[in-house]
Amino acid sequence: MRGRRVAVLLLVLALVGCDTAPSMNAEAVRGYYDYEFTLAREALRGDAMVGRDRNMLLDTVRLGMAALADGDLAEAELMFGRAFDLLSTAGLNADRTTAAILDHEGVRVWKGDPFEQALTYYYVATAHAVLGDWENARAAAANALFRLTDFGGDVAGGRVRGRAPGAPPGRDYAAVDTDFALGFVMQAIASDHAGAAGRDAQLRAATSIRKDLAGLADVIRNRDYDTLLFVDHGKGPVKLSFGRDREVSEFWPYEGYAGPLIASADGYDVARVHAICDVNQMAHDYRWRNLEDVRKLKSGLGTGLFVAGAMVASNSDDSGTALAGAGMMLAGMLLKSGARADTRHLEFLPQAIYVMPLRLEDRCDLKVRVKGNPNATVVLPDFEPGTTRNPRAVYLRIHGPRAPAPAWLAGDDRRYGNDHTGVRPGDYPWILGGRDVSTPSRAVLEAYQAGGHLRGLTVRDLVNLYRAENILIGSGTERRPGKPRNPSFRHILEGGTGLFTPEPDSMGYKRIMSRAHPRYVPRSNLVRNLAGRTGSRYHGARALARARALAPSQEVHP
Repeated sequence: MRGRRVAVLLLVLALVGCDTAPSMNAEAVRGYYDYEFTLAREALRGDAMVGRDRNMLLDTVRLGMAALADGDLAEAELMFGRAFDLLSTAGLNADRTTAAILDHEGVRVWKGDPFEQALTYYYVATAHAVLGDWENARAAAANALFRLTDFGGDVAGGRVRGRAPGAPPGRDYAAVDTDFALGFVMQAIASDHAGAAGRDAQLRAATSIRKDLAGLADVIRNRDYDTLLFVDHGKGPVKLSFGRDREVSEFWPYEGYAGPLIASADGYDVARVHAICDVNQMAHDYRWRNLEDVRKLKSGLGTGLFVAGAMVASNSDDSGTALAGAGMMLAGMLLKSGARADTRHLEFLPQAIYVMPLRLEDRCDLKVRVKGNPNATVVLPDFEPGTTRNPRAVYLRIHGPRAPAPAWLAGDDRRYGNDHTGVRPGDYPWILGGRDVSTPSRAVLEAYQAGGHLRGLTVRDLVNLYRAENILIGSGTERRPGKPRNPSFRHILEGGTGLFTPEPDSMGYKRIMSRAHPRYVPRSNLVRNLAGRTGSRYHGARALARARALAPSQEVHP
């Protein structure tokens, strides 16, 4: 009889010992913080595209943030559109404060803490702002301004105590207006440029939360800018669990306070702003967090059930009573297991977020730096501003002092011609030995021919050269069955199969166009034979005809 009880106890312990910690895509996180945003996107794309597991929203937002930093606005818009729909879907983890008792906080799909949700809406708005779609930017920013749960400020040791003033009967908390100043500022900017009402009221809301934003509000109200920089800096807080059953979660700062953001044009400082959002501070505020009390209740009840069940099972010689005790132990351990805090979080969030309006008027070499971090300097050579009526919005992702600082970050090299810079005099396609990666067009071909190259060729001839190399024109265009999509999102300069120009002055654009890449090695006989004649100015129609004669099948070698 006692052997049966021991067997039951061992079975119970085995059943409840199978708790697994939430997974983290380490490859994506490592690539993101090495400025290798394309690598991060490749590590995320499969899971984000499938979108059927408990991390589908998390992976979607991660991929959107990486694509935005990488300058691929098409993928960023696609991912953020999905994220917006998922966050706005009624019934998705509808109320974590009540559903938490049902199944591991009621979390089947990660939706994030409230501050992560608000920041996701902000990034949706930012992507639309960079695209110049101010109406959708306004709508996204408005969604970030949801009401918060207030516990009256009586929070100590991770435990909510007391009852908030104004709390309705039966509740210890009350709904209060948001203090998300960044959301109000973004909504004010977007409303102004979308021609919608509300700009002044939104700016008043922002300055009532942060008095120091009065100067920024004046610039926005007067439209005294032709450029808007949305800048992220550093690595945001990490979410850890602790307690007897790991039932308490807490966000801990990974990096500390960031100094002001400073911009200079052609060597002269033109603007200085402080962070409008400190994500460490936001994550520490319990109004922006989910409830912990239900998890603690589950932990306490589980411990009590387990202890009581163990006493019943070990002190009884009756098999039915022993099994009942084992059942109590199992129920207790399942409760304790369900009490474990969910430590999944959005690892790509920054520590500090800046909004910087600039009045530049003319092209300039623009330098942006975060004071106090020698690794946080970005140089944007020959930067083209917008206008006061139609300002240019640019998003920059700058990492903190713990991240590497690649040479291209602060360099002013313009190594490769592209769709933004145009073909430089005398240049020709990179796949033929030149330094230009513009997508084929009549204007591009005429620029090559003006420099003495590819004379007699047509635009179709130029396109066919890329086709012979299995190079796809445009990012993310691979749709053929059985063909992997990742290489077409990766630029040909970085070993991929996509010929495109990322969003100018994005971090992806800087990385791809400002650092040296190995010389291209043709894979087809057609391009290989033609490239062998690009050392001179004789590589036009006659050279193409000879290359075709040497490779009539346009055979492609891997």
